[in-house]
Amino acid sequence: MIYELVPNELHNELDNFLKSLEKITQQNIEICPFCENNDFYTIRSTPTVTYRCKACNKYCTAATNTPFNRLTPFNWLEMIFAYRIENKSYQYIANKLNCSLEKVIRRDHAIVSYLETNYNSLYQWYTDNKQAKIPTTLAEQHKMMNTKIIELLNEQKPICIHCGSTDTTKIGTRTCYRCKRCRHSFNILSDTQLNKLPRSDLWLEFIDLLVSGENNLQIEKKMNFSSNTVRRWRSAWCDMMKNWDCNALAIWCSRH
Repeated sequence: MIYELVPNELHNELDNFLKSLEKITQQNIEICPFCENNDFYTIRSTPTVTYRCKACNKYCTAATNTPFNRLTPFNWLEMIFAYRIENKSYQYIANKLNCSLEKVIRRDHAIVSYLETNYNSLYQWYTDNKQAKIPTTLAEQHKMMNTKIIELLNEQKPICIHCGSTDTTKIGTRTCYRCKRCRHSFNILSDTQLNKLPRSDLWLEFIDLLVSGENNLQIEKKMNFSSNTVRRWRSAWCDMMKNWDCNALAIWCSRH
């Protein structure tokens, strides 16, 4: 999924970075990080595999001379990286890993440091998503969401959910209709999270702010919403994105 969230031009760097994390996670080394000799032996296998070089006699692990040294368990690194790509908060990740907030932040800072040294383009995008170009997948899904919303709000004669007739008429300015055949009224959004979401005239603007990466506080100020309203709207729209097969966009917009 994270490949859908990262611009295509960064996929090579992303591949190389993930391979680097995999080597560290598997705790295998090919050369000594100090003298680059490949003649070494294992002196300890737990809790971290530790090697000793026969040439320089120095001890090392797969994470030696990297910002990840001593940051075990190493398999957390890729998980944290993926969660951050998905715009998950530090607290969310800490809850998922059942660890302290400090541990998550330390590892994310180590990831940033490693990217800056070895994968500069990915580093620039990772540390400043707002200025990075939105990946093609997200742009396409954003456009599709806007199209669906406009079509919903402008629907004139939907099929009656009670009798299947198309002889229906709109009631008011939202998505409520009355069937002229069976005389029942219905709402085409009744089974969705949008059913009781007010101010449909602001829906598109709100989604634009989500896609641009605005946090809840910024949206509160720009739209003059309460904090509860912003949280409720974000949750509702992320659910709708999933319902409309815009999963990558839902992940992108789910950050609190």
